[in-house]
Amino acid sequence: MLVFAYIRNIFFLSALIFVGAPDNDLHAINGLTNDAITLKGNDQSKFSEDSLQLYKERAIAAANRNDLSNAAFYVEEYVKYSAETGFVESRYFKKFANTQAFDELREKYSFHLNWMHFFYLFSSLTGFFIGVILLLKKGQDPVAKILISVFVLIHSLFIFHIFLFNTNLNYKAPHVLYMSASFSYLYGPLIYFYFKRITLGYKFKKWDLLHLLPTLVVVMIYLPIYLLPEAEKVKIMFEVGSFNSTPYLYGVVGTKTISLAVYGFMLIRLYYINKVHRDYSREAQRWLNALVVLVGAYVISYLIYGLTISEVIPRSDFLYNLQIVAMASMVLYIGYASYLRPSLFVGSFGMKIEKYTKSGLTANYSLELKEQLVALLEQEKIYLRNDVSLDGLAERLNTTRHNASQVINEHFGLNFFELMNKYRIQDAVEILENDKKVNIIDVAYQVGFNNKVTFNKSFKKFLSQTPSQYLSSLHT
Repeated sequence: MLVFAYIRNIFFLSALIFVGAPDNDLHAINGLTNDAITLKGNDQSKFSEDSLQLYKERAIAAANRNDLSNAAFYVEEYVKYSAETGFVESRYFKKFANTQAFDELREKYSFHLNWMHFFYLFSSLTGFFIGVILLLKKGQDPVAKILISVFVLIHSLFIFHIFLFNTNLNYKAPHVLYMSASFSYLYGPLIYFYFKRITLGYKFKKWDLLHLLPTLVVVMIYLPIYLLPEAEKVKIMFEVGSFNSTPYLYGVVGTKTISLAVYGFMLIRLYYINKVHRDYSREAQRWLNALVVLVGAYVISYLIYGLTISEVIPRSDFLYNLQIVAMASMVLYIGYASYLRPSLFVGSFGMKIEKYTKSGLTANYSLELKEQLVALLEQEKIYLRNDVSLDGLAERLNTTRHNASQVINEHFGLNFFELMNKYRIQDAVEILENDKKVNIIDVAYQVGFNNKVTFNKSFKKFLSQTPSQYLSSLHT
């Protein structure tokens, strides 16, 4: 308090010295510059309301005498120590509205929204919606569902955090400080184990908990910051406290880059091993291919981001936004895939179905039967017969009903009727595209359906719209 009393005395003494002189108020305010700067450097944590008022008055006084540099300097000092970001937009500084100095201040402290920020907001909200829907969805593999849901949710949280930061809305909500940092080391394990689960039916073991160790360490490091009161978090945000965030930033970015690279390598390695030794349906393989490409792009973009943050390569807005766009694209693609193929999305098409665990069907014989089945479907088009049955199919394959069912489940991820209907719908789509005036019920009978109701239900299941809606879309 003695320091503040000293400052106030200097203020009044300066005012008295300059009484009667032209523009004495402005000179009195200018006379405080060195003392205020000294105070700022010596004891930032003890700034009083009087000191803040001095900065405010200095900024206004500088604006009145058209002193751009001092106005910008004191505006920033006042904003940083008072957290009143709206002061930048005050009427006192309208004359400087189009200057570079105030453009930079508005960019740094004022709320602003552009198309990229809107994309981040849209991606994050979409991700939250998808993550919750997947988490609540009944059926399918619950483990795969939880893994991919949490993966989407924490990415959405990170993108939303970036949106708050880039638009300066984070200043209005200090408790969002570092809110996504604790999840930095979960990205890799979640997507790796999800991939492992859906391709191999992997079951977790106790030692897998070691993958959570980096996350627990980060939580312990950041916990003291999370528990800080709002005022202290504001100081950290405005970089006016004693806390130095640089080691935290470099530490998290560097180690997260290593984590993503390691898990990305493990995922790609697993992908190629499975591609050689396993045979998936076309849809399943397409999903795995897209997942690997997106994860690879994200790892590479984050590596570039880490190099720019560490100043190994020059910083640029493009490189900064690259990894966020990659992350957002991954979230949106997952949303798109979950909408079109919900059963495939969280299904464990690499798992051996429980009811077949005691089956005597060998891997080689299974592949042989699968090739015969594909020939029956694509060459003979047995699905066009409306009386085709699983028993009849097994007879054509010269195997048992049990073996035929197992081959369909393991290689196509569908049951017998779903497989037949899938091929029927593919033919129906081709007919509708070639003849837009065709009668829908005629198409249903032509491709092997017994009635229009079953045709409509199957069509909507595979294409997410009815035949009539699809036919209408072809006319637009």
